[in-house]
Amino acid sequence: MVECCFVPLGGGLNGVRRRNQGVRVCSRVVPTAVAKMPKIGDFSQMDEHGFKLINLRERKKLNKPGSAFQIGGKYFMRELNGIYSQLADEFNVLLGGRRRLSISEKLQFTLDDEKVKAMELAREEETQTLSSSSFISRSIYQCTCMFLDVLFVNRPIPRFWLLETVARMPYFAYLSVLHLYETFGWWHVSELRKIHFAEDWNELHHLLIMEALGGDALWSDRFLANHAAIVYYWILVITYFLSPSTSYKFSELVENHAADTYEQFYKENEELLKTIPAPDIAKQYYERGDLYMFDVFQTESPLGSRRPNCDNLYDVFVNIWGDEKEHVKTMEACSDYTNMGELVQSPHERHYGFNDDLLYPHDIDGE
Repeated sequence: MVECCFVPLGGGLNGVRRRNQGVRVCSRVVPTAVAKMPKIGDFSQMDEHGFKLINLRERKKLNKPGSAFQIGGKYFMRELNGIYSQLADEFNVLLGGRRRLSISEKLQFTLDDEKVKAMELAREEETQTLSSSSFISRSIYQCTCMFLDVLFVNRPIPRFWLLETVARMPYFAYLSVLHLYETFGWWHVSELRKIHFAEDWNELHHLLIMEALGGDALWSDRFLANHAAIVYYWILVITYFLSPSTSYKFSELVENHAADTYEQFYKENEELLKTIPAPDIAKQYYERGDLYMFDVFQTESPLGSRRPNCDNLYDVFVNIWGDEKEHVKTMEACSDYTNMGELVQSPHERHYGFNDDLLYPHDIDGE
C-alpha cells in the first residue's frame, strides 16, 4: 500500500505520485497495484479520484435529441473505433506486448462465483422463489447465470455493467405495455407507472457508476450487453402482455441474483473497497440527487427511511446491494398485486394517505 495524491482530471489512478515527488499528499490510501499500473489510455476524462467522469449536465448539452440517422451514425463511428482499439490490443498481446488495462482491471477486484451460488441455495431453502417459478422462467434464469459465470470470470465490474444494462429492460417493458393499455383506454393506474419509472432511474445510476469504474471499456462487452438487452426487452414485453405476474416473478429472480452477487462482492473485497473513494456520480445520486425518485421505488419501506452514506467504494456497493433488495420487495409486491389485488403503493402515497378513489377514478367498478 502507498499513500498517494489523487490528481484532478487526467490524473487520479493514472496520476498517482509518491510523497517524495513533492506533490501534496492526501489522507486516502490506494492499493500499490493501482498506483504502479500503466496508463489505461482509453479514459482521458477522469474525475478527481481517477474514475471515468460522468457529467450528466454536459451529456445533456452534447447529446441533444436528433434524428435516428444522426444519433446512430455517431454511435456507429464510436463503436467502430472501439472495435479497432480492442483488436489492436489483442494483436499487441499476440506480439508479446502488454494489454492496456481498464480502471476495473487496475483495481483487481475478485468475485467467487461458488460462494454466490451457495448464497442463492441458502436463500432458496428459505423462500422457494426459484422452485415456485415456471419451468421456462427457471430455465432462462439458470442458463443466464451459467453464461455470466463463464464469460466474466474474474471480471466483476464488466459483469455488473452488463447486469445493470439488462436490469433496466423490465421497467422499460412494463412502462411500454402500461402506456399502450392507457392509450387503448383499457387500464389507468398511474401510480404503478411512477414506481416502475423510479426503478429504472435507480438502475440507470447503478449503470453510470459501473461505467465510471470502467465496466464498459471493451467493445465486445458493450456489444453483448446492448444486444442482450434488446432481446430481453421484447421477451418481457410479450411476457407482460400474456402474464404480468410471470414477468414480475422472473424480474424478482434476476434482482435476487443481483443482490446476492453484490453482497458477495462487497464482503469479498471489503478491505480494498474501503481504501478507494466513491466515484462522483455515486455521490451525485446518493447524496445530492433527487431523493423523491430515490424513495418512490422502495414500496415496502417507510418514506425517507434510507439515506445511505457514500464515503468510499465500499459504501457504494453496499448501497447498490440495498437498492437491489428493495427492487426484490417491489417485484414481490407487484406480483401480489396482479395475483391478489393488493395495491402497490409508493412510500409517498402510503405516508400521505392519498385517496385511491380520487387517484384512479377510471378503475372504480370497472369504469
